[in-house]
Amino acid sequence: MPPTRRRYLERLGAAGGVAVASALAGCGENRAERESVTNVRVGSKPFAEQRILGYLAYHRLRDVDGVQAVDEIGYGTSSENWTATAAGVKDVYWEYTGTAWSRLPPRRAERVTDPRRLYERVAADARERGLRMAEPAPFSNEYVLVADRAWSDRTDVTTLSEFATHVADGRTSFGVAVNEDFYHRRDAWRGVLDHYGVSAGTQAELESGGFVVTSVGLTYELVANGDASVASGFATDPQLERESLVVLDDDRTYFLPYQPSPTAHAQTVAANPDVFDALAPVAASLDEATMRRLNRRVLVDGEPPSAVAASHLSGV
Repeated sequence: MPPTRRRYLERLGAAGGVAVASALAGCGENRAERESVTNVRVGSKPFAEQRILGYLAYHRLRDVDGVQAVDEIGYGTSSENWTATAAGVKDVYWEYTGTAWSRLPPRRAERVTDPRRLYERVAADARERGLRMAEPAPFSNEYVLVADRAWSDRTDVTTLSEFATHVADGRTSFGVAVNEDFYHRRDAWRGVLDHYGVSAGTQAELESGGFVVTSVGLTYELVANGDASVASGFATDPQLERESLVVLDDDRTYFLPYQPSPTAHAQTVAANPDVFDALAPVAASLDEATMRRLNRRVLVDGEPPSAVAASHLSGV
């Protein structure tokens, strides 16, 4: 006997109910999946090396399950990134150990030049402020003083001790170019001269001649043009690959280590430990030569930091 209209409608309603229930279950699963994903906001400071580091973190975290990396590269200064990350406004960025020690709360004045000890001290300070600092990269982007190689060969000045002796003997009639931050910071220009025993009078003589305070990067060009014989820089500057330059050895270890450490909001890494796990091999891959090469690709060759970072990660 053919089914009655009532039985047909009952079967249709039952099938429809199953379909609706299945659809609702699917929506629930999708919603749960979406809710299980954590936005991790990746910040950085605005200069080239920091942008590269920021994009190294951003691209690597995009491959971590349960994490949605958010690009906030170039967010602000050290203080702004540190404060925002402690508050959970940002989730992760790379901070240098030397910066965390001397420039960020609680701003320690003690000089700690052993890299491992410095990291342990700043990581402990960070923990008290709701931050976590992962193992740092092996390179240090610390301050350096460099010299024109011909001038260095002529004067036999290859170390900062020899530089101090050279100027203490009254030989101050040569050009010096330093960047503004290096000149004004107490732990830079004047600090290193004091540490190596250069008197205030000799410092004044140096600064009364061919002494130039300029922007980062232009110090090297002044040396290249013959307008300066000694200049300030950073250990990962690509210009240091030039044969015409020699880094003056900090033979009495004045400058603090500046190793970059992935620095994160404590609650973010507690809930998502894969964040630091994913960044560990990235940090380990960054020695001084590698960081100079990456910086060169951005600063000299003009490649975008994001592309440079992505290409480096293909081999990590």
